[in-house]
Formats: sequence, structure tokens, C-alpha cells
Amino acid sequence: MRNALSDALIERFRRDALACEGAAIDVPIGICVSGGPDSVALLLLAQATFPDVEAVTVDHGLRPESAAEAAYVAGLCEGLGVRHATLMLRPRDRGNLSDWARRERYGALVGWAGQRERQFLMTAHHADDQLETVVMRLNRGSGVAGLAGMRAVRDRLSRPLLTWRKAELEAVVRDCGLSPVDDPSNRDERFDRARLRKALASASWLDPIAASRSAAALAEAEEALEWAAQMYEYRQ
Repeated sequence: MRNALSDALIERFRRDALACEGAAIDVPIGICVSGGPDSVALLLLAQATFPDVEAVTVDHGLRPESAAEAAYVAGLCEGLGVRHATLMLRPRDRGNLSDWARRERYGALVGWAGQRERQFLMTAHHADDQLETVVMRLNRGSGVAGLAGMRAVRDRLSRPLLTWRKAELEAVVRDCGLSPVDDPSNRDERFDRARLRKALASASWLDPIAASRSAAALAEAEEALEWAAQMYEYRQ
């Protein structure tokens, strides 16, 4: 397949990727791709921007469709000329399903990035995701660290799409003529985030981009507080 992105979109993504601390065009990049529209858009943008891109898909084994979805991503990557790997997770532990999936997924991804010598591992979290995260943490009474939401860069993880809306990413995929995976668990109201997502869909007065900017400002505030605490301890 041909990556049919406009020069304007590629340039926008390039600026956002380079804004992530330490990023550079010539570094080896890993891309987390589930097959959904957000991660497929990230794959397309990264492949058009970076010379050394490798993709990875995590198969949680929680749904019968997961193997076919991983195969879809593998085929998409082959068409783009991007190397791809699928990571299988071990059987689920007892406890909260969402927590287990998140913990195991990131553990597997960070391990893969280290083995493949990927300097950065990009995920497709966007402004709408950030708004959901901030509201969930506000509802739980979080302080500065929690309300800072998802960081643009944390260790090896990089999130260059935090100033992009979900609808923009869906348009990227659609304009390239692709039909991404539809994961029904994203609408499963047994999960807190799915219920919140449904509620936020009718709250058009909330601005995800503004929420993302606020989260970034709070992340900077947290860093300043940590620095001040360290200086205080040093002077004692």
C-alpha cells in the first residue's frame, strides 16, 4: 500500500515528535499498533517521518478476534515496508482486568523496545484520551502528579499525539483508504473508562486540547516541585 499523507500532516507530526524530549529524526523508533484507528494513524505518520521504524502489537488473548487483529497489523506493516512483531501475553492473573492488561502490556512493550534497541516507543494516546485520564483522576481526588495525566515522555515511552483529536486520527486513516480494527471493549460499560467516554461524548463544551495543555502545565509544575524538594533535602 502507499502512505498517502499530506505534507502538512507529516510536518505537523514531525514537529510534535521532535518536541518530545530527546527525540530526533534519525533515532530508531518503536510504534505500538493495536490495529485501531489511533494506532494505525500513528503508524502511517511515523513511517512517513522516521527512517527507522519498527512496529509491535500486543495480543492479550482476551478476545477471539485478537489473533486476526494482530495479523491485520502485520499485513499492514508489510505493505508499508515496516518490520513488525506480535507479543503474546501470559494468562491473566486474578484481579482487575484493566489493570492486569495495562501492566502486562507495558512490561512486554518496554522489554521488546530494549531488545530491539528502539530509543523511543511511541503510543497513540491523543487529546481525547488525555481528557478522559484527567477527569478520571479528578474524580478520584488526585493531586498535581495525577492531574498531570499522561506524560508526553516517560522513560522510553513517547506520546507525540497528545495535541491531536481522535477525529483527526480517524480522518488520517480514512483518507489513506484503510479500515482499522474496531475493538468493542472500548465501548464495554463494565469498564470505568468506557462509561466516562460515553458521558464525555455528550459534553461538547469540554475541550480536550485545552485539557491536554493543562495536563502538560501540571506536569511541569510537578517537576518544579520535585526539584524544589530535592534542593531542600540537599541543603539540610
